[in-house]
Amino acid sequence: MPAVPFFLHIPRKRGKFAGFCKYHNTINQMIKRLLTLLLLALPLAVSAKDVSGLDEKQFSKFWKVESESPDYSVSFKDGACEIVAPKGLTLWYKEKMKGDVVIEYDAMVYNEKEGDRLSDLNCFWMATDPKAKDVFKRSKERGGVFANCAQMKLYYVGFGGNYNSTTRFRRYTGEPDPAIIKEYTDPDHLLEGNHWYHIKLVSVKGRVQYWLDGKLLFDYNDADPYTEGWFGFRTTLSRTAIKNFSYTKVVEPPFSEAPLHWIGNTPKLDRAVSFGVPFKQGEVTAKTALQLQSADGSAITSDQWAMAKWPDGSIKWLGVAAVVPGGTDNAKLVKVKKAETAENRMITEDAGSFIVNTGKVKAVIPKSGSNIIDALWVGDTKVGGAADLVATEGGHSYTSKISKITLEQNGAVRGTIKIEGVHYSEESGREWLPFVVRMYFFKDSDQIRLVHSFIFDGDQDKDFISSLGLRFRVPMREQAYNRHIAFATDKGKVWTESVQPLHGRRVLTDPRPQGAQQRPAAAPQGGPRKQKDYQEDQEKGIRVPEPDYFDQKGQFLIKNWACWDSFRLSQLTDNSWSIRKKTQEDRPWIGTLTGERAAGYAFAGDVSGGLGVSLKYFWQLYPSTIEITDARSDEATINVWLWSPESEPMDLRHYDTVAHDLEASYEDVQEGMSTPYGIAKTNTLVLVPQAAFPGREGILATAELLEEDSQMLPTPQYLHDSRAFGIWSLPDRSNDKRVAVENRLNEIISVYQKNVEEFKWYGFWNFGDFMHSMDDVRGVWNYDIGGFAWDNTELASNMWLWYMFLRSGREDIWDMAVAMSRHTTEVDVYHIGPYAGLGSRHNVSHWGCGAKEARIGQAAWNRFLYYLTTDERSGDLMDESKDSEQLLYKIDPMRLAAPRSETPCTAPARLRIGPDWLGYAGNWMTRWERTGEKHYYDMIIAGMKSIAALPNGLLTGKVKVLGFDPATGVLSWEGDPASIGTNHLMTIMGGFEIMTEMQDMINVPEFNAAWLDHARRYHTMSGFRVGRLNAYAAWKDHDADFARKTWDELLRGIDRPYHPNTNGAATWSLDVIYSLEVIPL
Repeated sequence: MPAVPFFLHIPRKRGKFAGFCKYHNTINQMIKRLLTLLLLALPLAVSAKDVSGLDEKQFSKFWKVESESPDYSVSFKDGACEIVAPKGLTLWYKEKMKGDVVIEYDAMVYNEKEGDRLSDLNCFWMATDPKAKDVFKRSKERGGVFANCAQMKLYYVGFGGNYNSTTRFRRYTGEPDPAIIKEYTDPDHLLEGNHWYHIKLVSVKGRVQYWLDGKLLFDYNDADPYTEGWFGFRTTLSRTAIKNFSYTKVVEPPFSEAPLHWIGNTPKLDRAVSFGVPFKQGEVTAKTALQLQSADGSAITSDQWAMAKWPDGSIKWLGVAAVVPGGTDNAKLVKVKKAETAENRMITEDAGSFIVNTGKVKAVIPKSGSNIIDALWVGDTKVGGAADLVATEGGHSYTSKISKITLEQNGAVRGTIKIEGVHYSEESGREWLPFVVRMYFFKDSDQIRLVHSFIFDGDQDKDFISSLGLRFRVPMREQAYNRHIAFATDKGKVWTESVQPLHGRRVLTDPRPQGAQQRPAAAPQGGPRKQKDYQEDQEKGIRVPEPDYFDQKGQFLIKNWACWDSFRLSQLTDNSWSIRKKTQEDRPWIGTLTGERAAGYAFAGDVSGGLGVSLKYFWQLYPSTIEITDARSDEATINVWLWSPESEPMDLRHYDTVAHDLEASYEDVQEGMSTPYGIAKTNTLVLVPQAAFPGREGILATAELLEEDSQMLPTPQYLHDSRAFGIWSLPDRSNDKRVAVENRLNEIISVYQKNVEEFKWYGFWNFGDFMHSMDDVRGVWNYDIGGFAWDNTELASNMWLWYMFLRSGREDIWDMAVAMSRHTTEVDVYHIGPYAGLGSRHNVSHWGCGAKEARIGQAAWNRFLYYLTTDERSGDLMDESKDSEQLLYKIDPMRLAAPRSETPCTAPARLRIGPDWLGYAGNWMTRWERTGEKHYYDMIIAGMKSIAALPNGLLTGKVKVLGFDPATGVLSWEGDPASIGTNHLMTIMGGFEIMTEMQDMINVPEFNAAWLDHARRYHTMSGFRVGRLNAYAAWKDHDADFARKTWDELLRGIDRPYHPNTNGAATWSLDVIYSLEVIPL
């Protein structure tokens, strides 16, 4: 059964929706108790003290008065205790509370007659006296005087204090003048006379809260919490009443473990992985001990770090890095009493370098210059030399020039180094193509993960990149025939040869008698031992003796057999690779082998050491090449060409010199804005330093491990129950309608997988994106029709893939989602220049549309890859968008659709609530949860409150353009207050999904009301269906009729064959994935 634990709403009475939603239970008291615990992320209670003792018979047994004046009075009426306090007074509950507790009571301040003073409905809890064993021993010293309470340790809320002008939360430390942690002074947070308030105090695992009539006023995460003490009801100069006092002792938080599984096959070899684990608010804090374990409970050493935090300071996402032993089917992150800590760090540094020692590999990373690596060692053998970045353009050669290097992480398991720089030409002096290279090292792993990103900052009409790549030098110490080159080709196949194959007209044999041979060959069954053929040893990577071991004939053969200097694996289209080699620089290439789709793994080295290199998405991101040169010399070079020099130069010009009009071709092209300046591309490589050539089988095993690239993640059930990325459903085939929905969801995915292959949506700048819509007459996608070509995240196509993956855990959908994220967040977005932080809408060229918008560059697209895999590149991209609202001063998103001359506005900027403000709000939320920077929280709050204050909330204004101040986050409307309207783009560009998650973190009731009002009324004002808006309104309003109508619309046509349209695929899929959860079929 799907669960909705955090947004669960229990009606006070049964309505028309009560029979529809199975979460709603009419046994109100029991459910209220459960709801309270769920909302607090608390476990179930194990014991409760429900006897309040607030009656004349039991009062003295349970309570003690500490009063500043002897003239106080206590009386009892209708189950309540009435207190008249001429001066300060504390009513102490005598029983000491220990551990995690929730305290609840009802209280009131009278304001009925002369002498009543509306002020000070206060309380202490978890109170102790550092100088006494209990709070009563020095009661007379305090004498009921409030100032004397500062000598105690406690939590304090003064509700309506200072003559009902303040409501404050303090943490007393036993020192004078305790600091105010938070304060309210607005009327909404001050006392109302003669009103019975229900007050709830929470102290659980460092989470300290004060709830008032079901609203959370104070939420504090205490790093050193008070875990025992007494409760005191406090007032002064007032007439108050208290009743229904109780407190509940609770057990440990419910989190015990997060189950993990592989996306893809279980790796046969050890696998270095990084992944994220989400938690509910309050479940896990910085002090929570967690251990990564295999399924049988064996500990796996890991690094752990907080990636995001909840408003209360608890961990929302935890990053985990580990090397998982080969053959480990499943794993789990388990809560333990004490986690093992490893103090050893892999990375040290000196004045000029970082030195990395994983235990299997040693690397020297220079802090300046042109090299990103100076040396790689396995044991005492140097297997890698200098590595740098290279490019060519217009006859000029460029190499990397480092401008900054940062040690980002230095854990016991994972170390990360970030290198930033540019490509530099000594010949011309030009610096361009900024790059970022991150290197990931793992303890006891022989693999180095390298993530390479570059930005195009050239002139599209002048700069045509001929080649772009990285090169790695490899020492060659052995004889040419003991040097080896290998390429992983089509799946399961390896091409490997020696630099000097021991093969020709004659056979190299051992000249000595068989008994004296170093490695005599095995005899055929029943026959004499055959003469040894060293070509067989060479093929296996076994060292062949030095030339002087052989006789004159053997030395003659070695001297005259050809040596090959350069080798090249080229993938210039998605379905054709070739391997060629040549003997010398000025000699031609000769072909050796061809095939379809190469794995993109290569090795160069000898029998005493070498280097393997893998390029992820080798064939998908064609034109790519791995070229090995100088194999005959003392130092070979592996050139990993991201853009192959064999291909045509990179041409980033817009596809036409004229615009083809929004009406004619759905193309919004504006002069000077169809530019690639500032777009980026990221590639992933893996380096595998090796102690020796591993032979064909060893090459294949490594290539398959890297091509599989299995990712460890929490299971779909755990992700769902943790509310990772908001509200979504798990697959459920429990009835015919659900079966139909699940079949259609899977059918759509299958159709797109087939279209990716049929229409070849591959290539360096294209792979990962989908086309927008089809031309049914031509039978092709509209690859050449303006805004109907590449989709560029239109209607949240990337979120569609991510939520489909989250609910299924399917490897094939994971691959689609990762590829689309890598493309849409890099190529479709500007990272530097005048449009940095914005992106381009759908077009024939990914950067062709003139509508540069924030929603295409929003952090929402990056959150999935970042939080699920801890990918720091995605973190960089989210950082880029954190202040993108500042561009509104220069670029008005509605400059053409609604010019200022037609819609008067004196605000410094303009935007739409959606997709603009919702995109910015997602940026701010992401930044706030990652860093805790309050400015971004304030921007959200200012926006929410100003939207709620608009004449018609989210529906204000027919043209949907509002005033906005990027400095304060405030939205405004200066038009007709009665003007009302909506647009379908408001919530379907990722805004709805962001808001479902944001409302778990931020509660602004007036905005929530406006959001619900928009959801209720949207379908009456727009012909474009947004099913998840309807579902949200039906769920919140408990409206079974509206829920049924919503599903009627969503199921319309589901029995007909699916006709691909990316807008429709994304919108319908996201609609049903959400609706299945909140208004189940």
